[in-house]
Amino acid sequence: MRVRWQQFSSVLAGKPVNAGTTAYWLWSTGGILLLPLLGCVLLLPLRAAVSPTDVAMLMLLWISAMALQFGKTPALLTTLWSVLLLNWCFVPPYYTLDVHDTNNFISFFVMAAFGLFISYLADRLRRQQEHSARQQLQVELEQQRAVLLRSLSHDLRTPLATIMGASSMLADDALQLSDEQRRQQAQNIYQQSLLLNQHFEKVLELSKAQLMGDSLRRTAFSAADLMAGALARRPEDAAFLAPICQQSPEADGQLFSGDAELLEMALANMLENALRHGAPPYQLQLSAANGWYQLRLHNAAGRKHIVQRDSGTGLGLRICQTVAALHQGRFALETGERGVTALLEWPQ
Repeated sequence: MRVRWQQFSSVLAGKPVNAGTTAYWLWSTGGILLLPLLGCVLLLPLRAAVSPTDVAMLMLLWISAMALQFGKTPALLTTLWSVLLLNWCFVPPYYTLDVHDTNNFISFFVMAAFGLFISYLADRLRRQQEHSARQQLQVELEQQRAVLLRSLSHDLRTPLATIMGASSMLADDALQLSDEQRRQQAQNIYQQSLLLNQHFEKVLELSKAQLMGDSLRRTAFSAADLMAGALARRPEDAAFLAPICQQSPEADGQLFSGDAELLEMALANMLENALRHGAPPYQLQLSAANGWYQLRLHNAAGRKHIVQRDSGTGLGLRICQTVAALHQGRFALETGERGVTALLEWPQ
């Protein structure tokens, strides 16, 4: 019931419903057939006071709304249905499709032509808006890519320098190293290799997110599904991250909509960042309010040393920003006296 109310409020707010979804077909069918019929029924008592032209103007307003909300095809179907209803209910002889006055044919033709024209303009406007949104997203991704390359060049220098230094010491026969010193240098090489591998994994995640920009696969999922998917992406930290997810309040069986794979990436990086830099208590919540889904993670300020890793320069946060942008949402990391809050929001 809550999901249906969210869809209803989204339509009332003028937000386009995603084509191909159940909500799209339900709302478009109702808009095509039921609402024009309901409008005619409400206007029937006023039939003596209003002319067919007045009714046609009101119907054109609804056709415009359908075109903006659902696109060209539903608007065209609404136009044809409205012409039939106008003839049936408001053109003598009533309750037949006969037309005795040839002037009414002209009215029907003009109404149908206006409906087609409005549908075409609305469809063109929707395409222009989608094209502008894709262009803006592409510019943002290019900017993020440039920043990413600069940060990577900085991030990779330290581990590479450490690996080169340690390996050169081990390879230099002139240096007399003890077994403990050799073990320490080998451990340095191993730790820095792990760090490099983590950087490359995040780069692959970010690249995958960017490549999926034009093909988001929106599906319905629960909070438990999202958290389980995020934990599966960080198996080495699952023992520390699982309690954070288990302490999160239940979403009361509520379903959420979005690209589950991308959102799992974002949540995994939010959890990892909180574990590296934060301290208990952790509060994780997934909710829906005011037409937006919200994924919120709060932790106390501090630095934890349970996971022995270098923090890098925020590749994980860049992944969160990219996922938010691909969903036409936003990501923010807020720091205050009570701790740090990571908030990922995207429209319903």
